[in-house]
Formats: sequence, structure tokens, C-alpha cells
Amino acid sequence: MAKKKQELAVQVNNQIDETELFKNVSEIIENRKYRMQAAANSEATIMFWEVGQYVNSVILDAKRAAYGKKRRLVLFSVRQRTVKRSSC
Repeated sequence: MAKKKQELAVQVNNQIDETELFKNVSEIIENRKYRMQAAANSEATIMFWEVGQYVNSVILDAKRAAYGKKRRLVLFSVRQRTVKRSSC
């Protein structure tokens, strides 16, 4: 039904209202861009949580790290990213 309304708004007496056409197309694009960004942000959050969960289970055996261990883990992570980037 909404699609028919848009078609009617754009075409009156077989003439195209370019202003209305542009407005409707812009609205569609903006709505989809917003939804796409929200989905990407959600997926990134889940990805980082899964990575943290995995690292916690493998390295820390699902226990809370002591301060010194936590610091070594962060340094290890930074070194790994540096090595990975430089090998590309």
C-alpha cells in the first residue's frame, strides 16, 4: 500500500514530479543507511564480546586476571596486532 502511495505522489497525469521522486528516493536511502549502520554496530559489538570471551577462556581459564597478568595480556595483544599488520 505504501508503495502505491509513493507511486501516486510521483506520477500525476503521467507526469513525473521530480521533487517528490527525489524526496522519496532520498528517504529510502537514508532509512536503509541508518539500519545498515545499526546492524554493523551491533555485529561489531558481538564480535568483540566473542573475542574477549574466547581469550578469557583460553588464556585465563575463565578466571579473572590479576593486575600483572592482565597487563601482560594487553601487551601481548598489542604485539600480536603489530606483527599481524606488518606481515600484510
